[in-house]
Amino acid sequence: MSWLNDLYLTYEACKSEAGVIKEGQPLLLPVAHLTQNAQLEVVLDEEGHFRRAYRVGKEDAVTVIPVTEDSSSRSGKAVFPHPLSDKLEYIAGDYGDFVAGSRQEKFTSYITGLEAWAQSSYSLPQIRAVFEYLRRGMLMQDLLEAGFFTFADGEIIAEKQQGIALEDWFVRFAVEIPGQPESRLHCDPRVFESYIQFYLSSQENRELCYVTGETVPCSEKHPAKIRNTADKAKLISSNNASGVLTFKGRFSDSGQVASVSYEISQKAHSALRWLIARQAVLRLKMGEQVLVVWSLEKPEMANPFEELFWEDEEQAFTDDAYADWVRKSIWGSGEAPRESDSVMVMVAEAATTGRLSIPFYQKYEARRFIRNITKWKTEACWLNRPGKDRALVPWSPSLIEIVKLVAGEKNEKLNKSVRERLLPCIVEGRRLPYDVVLSALRQAVNPSHYKEYWEWSRAVTLTCALLRKWQIEKGDGKEEHSMGLDTESRDRSYIFGQLLATAEMLERSALSMGSNKEAMRNTAAEKYFVRFQRYPVETWMTIRNQLQPYVMKLMTAKNSTGKCTGKTFYVDQIDRLTARLDFSQKDKLEPTFLQGYSSQIAEYRSYTKKSGNEETEDSEQD
Repeated sequence: MSWLNDLYLTYEACKSEAGVIKEGQPLLLPVAHLTQNAQLEVVLDEEGHFRRAYRVGKEDAVTVIPVTEDSSSRSGKAVFPHPLSDKLEYIAGDYGDFVAGSRQEKFTSYITGLEAWAQSSYSLPQIRAVFEYLRRGMLMQDLLEAGFFTFADGEIIAEKQQGIALEDWFVRFAVEIPGQPESRLHCDPRVFESYIQFYLSSQENRELCYVTGETVPCSEKHPAKIRNTADKAKLISSNNASGVLTFKGRFSDSGQVASVSYEISQKAHSALRWLIARQAVLRLKMGEQVLVVWSLEKPEMANPFEELFWEDEEQAFTDDAYADWVRKSIWGSGEAPRESDSVMVMVAEAATTGRLSIPFYQKYEARRFIRNITKWKTEACWLNRPGKDRALVPWSPSLIEIVKLVAGEKNEKLNKSVRERLLPCIVEGRRLPYDVVLSALRQAVNPSHYKEYWEWSRAVTLTCALLRKWQIEKGDGKEEHSMGLDTESRDRSYIFGQLLATAEMLERSALSMGSNKEAMRNTAAEKYFVRFQRYPVETWMTIRNQLQPYVMKLMTAKNSTGKCTGKTFYVDQIDRLTARLDFSQKDKLEPTFLQGYSSQIAEYRSYTKKSGNEETEDSEQD
């Protein structure tokens, strides 16, 4: 039950946000409240007289409504009215005068519940005004006179509102009282608190709460709609009292298994729903699994599983500066975490349509958590360009991007397996599995799998980041694993990667001098990428022969004055690199060749024009 208690404490820490509607922001629901899209708003005066009504637009339809334990999960033909806002059939006493076959018991049940609230010690003038109006049974007649529908020959004719027919219109109320700043009941915190106090005081089912250890009113029906508004899966549920599989013979009722306070359940579920809407990840084409991270001290903390780009191009990049920036990006730019601060990580997924499971939940000491995340982000990192005109900056890929590259998007079972293996690597500092790195490498060395050049380029960069992480953990004797080009490297595979990058840039420079269609086609380096890793020497000879026409094109290219420019930069680079290689060794290349390729491409594209010097052509495809 620790996760329930942590979510409850989170709600208590953020309860000032409960019921406050902010444009574009998810809503933290008050206890015993849900949201519903309203189609009609009825405005009354303080004496409970009808003033006007108007249709609610979709942009303003979301309405916070009080609910009971039964009405929050009503379905089918069961009569469980909401306490205040509801459909016309429940709140209009004269609904049966206009619609044949309507069920009068719905209004009777509704008005009885509203009367109990209106006459309680927790009531407000606004609630009493609504009750006084509705008990007279004039709502449908008032709407008819206001022109919301026509009634002829025993048939109602009305236009749909938000695609909803009149019989299903959901109605909310506003009560205009002189001197009161807020007339809309669904926006008034005093109305929320009034109902909460009334409803909690009316509960009688007192049992031992397994979260607090106190004997308090407990709940048997717990909230759904946790991951989204259409979510029917529940975290806490039990079978009903019928059916051969009920309790499977172990218990006679659900209370023998566990009981949870109604208030605790409401607050914990509201907090989780709010956190998921604010900062959950993994809600892509990867099934219905959600992952959420939060802290009691910083519920708004940035999600550490998203990608991170070094933002300050003006500041000189150093490992220490980047690590400090990562810490601030996650925890915030204020003070560092205290010893008492903690961070929670939860994964929730649908075990069945109606059951929601928590396969992963851990509570970490915040300092350790931030240290592990920073270590991952600074080690699983590579230089990347966040935009066409931006400089190369350190980039740490998101968990989602890694899983998509390694496992694809179609096999949910494989996706889930990879996520479960990577999660402890990020939050607990476990070693990165090498088979994950190899899977990413197999995707990155095959450009033909990608429709767009930038997609392949991003896969290469991501794989280089994972390779760097694995190399650091492996401890291969190097003091530093630079993200930039290592011009002093003696690694045969790394140098072959540089050579392949140079061949690609040479050909692309020549192609950019032709038509747009010609400039977009694949280079020889891209066509032979997979074969190059396996048979580098033989494949290089093939590529070198295909480069000769492009070398001649560059050598004979003329500038604006009509003189030959004689661009020999890439030719000279090829000669310099081949001089460092032993072509009698024909072993396949190690994964480091991809890092050499990526770093060399990045270096070429970072060159700037300098007067009096030869220049390279920046022919990056975006």
